[in-house]
Amino acid sequence: MLILFPLAADAQQHDNFQLYGYGNNSPVPALFGGMAVDYSFQPPKFYPQKRKVDFSFYSGIGSDSSGHLMFYTNGISIRDTTHKVMLYGDTLNPGLIWQQWKDDAYPNGPFCFSLPSPGKQNQYTFFHLAIEYGTGLSSPFYYTVVDMNGNNGLGKVTMKNKILLPTSVSCTSPVAVKHGNGRDWWVIIGELSSPYLYTFLLDPTGVNGPFKTEMPYWYSAQEYQSINAISPDGNTYVRSDGEHGLYIFDFDRCSGAFSNLRLLPFNEPDFFSFATVFAPDSRHLYMSSWSFVTQLDLSAPDIAASLDTIAYFDGKASPNEPFLTGFFIPNLGPDGKIYYSTTNGTLSWHIIHSPDLPGVAADIEQHGIDLTKYNNGTMAIYPNYRLGEWEGAPCDTLNGQKPGDGFSKTSWFPPAESKIGQYKLLPGIGQAREKDDTPRKRHPTMAEMAIERAAQAPILNSKN
Repeated sequence: MLILFPLAADAQQHDNFQLYGYGNNSPVPALFGGMAVDYSFQPPKFYPQKRKVDFSFYSGIGSDSSGHLMFYTNGISIRDTTHKVMLYGDTLNPGLIWQQWKDDAYPNGPFCFSLPSPGKQNQYTFFHLAIEYGTGLSSPFYYTVVDMNGNNGLGKVTMKNKILLPTSVSCTSPVAVKHGNGRDWWVIIGELSSPYLYTFLLDPTGVNGPFKTEMPYWYSAQEYQSINAISPDGNTYVRSDGEHGLYIFDFDRCSGAFSNLRLLPFNEPDFFSFATVFAPDSRHLYMSSWSFVTQLDLSAPDIAASLDTIAYFDGKASPNEPFLTGFFIPNLGPDGKIYYSTTNGTLSWHIIHSPDLPGVAADIEQHGIDLTKYNNGTMAIYPNYRLGEWEGAPCDTLNGQKPGDGFSKTSWFPPAESKIGQYKLLPGIGQAREKDDTPRKRHPTMAEMAIERAAQAPILNSKN
């Protein structure tokens, strides 16, 4: 007990919760309404939570290091623990989309996360990607600051919707990773259908950047906004274009630099993989579409040859047709298991029990979790809060010290613009196509799916 206590006291349990549920005004409360999932229990504990807002794909959750829920958002407003709008937390992601969906839930993917603000006690910086109408659906990237010292501990928003990348830059899904010093954070995001990556550094001075990197590869067609990932050890970043290929980078947690780009084309026209998630070992990467889950071994001599399809969707619905339970949004839970929400409003989650193991030994169980209330595809995606300093790093590390105790770190930023000069073209997945312009089936974006599903989800809502 004496050994375990300091470990528990020091744990970073900011990812203890998942929240989901919709139809809070439904006359059938047994199957509709709010639910919370608490990973501090094993297996995770599911319990009802009465609240006034619905969740769809968009889910941002802020918890403290001990795992206590502090605030959450469905993309419309930030709510405190009383489930009311936090002080100054109204109108998140402003614009026409917000106006159209303010009485429901924001129709975008789970492209948001909360990070502890370095050097600021009980303050959190919330990064969030919106959508807006332009030539198509564009995606301004924002940050918002929540101070939990305000409003008698219920928290207040002190900065809101601060623009990091404007509407003119349509963005890939963002990821976050701990800086090599063990305190600050890197945030990585790309520009859709372009070779550009942008990094931001969150440190005690606030959000710095963007710092721009150009890949030596141009997109030959429109890039699909997929779910990107960075490995739990922070050393590998993957940018997935669900339609065309996977881009694998080494990442330097000190400088924020990318290197050793490996490009894995999806040469098979029917191969569509829009979501990526790493196993805890940072070696095995899972790529999925609505209909299958594949595994790659990034340490293999031939990464493409290591591709293994570990599950095909079994076609089941929950609780009945037409609400199919295809694979949707994945998240690596704090218990080391990978959880998938489903492609419709259903009463199921899928689960990978042993994601560090190769092939079918990973033990993926379709419909492995029975939900007591409908989930409309919701699954918050968390960064690895437990990643510490980079031992033996070429940059200063904090060695467990707290800001203000005499430590002064060296500022080390990447160049404002840098290029990756070389990349390795891997063999690709599937048979090579004769022409690069082979027609592909166009898959709906998450925003399009949300808009379509609003009319299809199994809901008995009084306002409908």
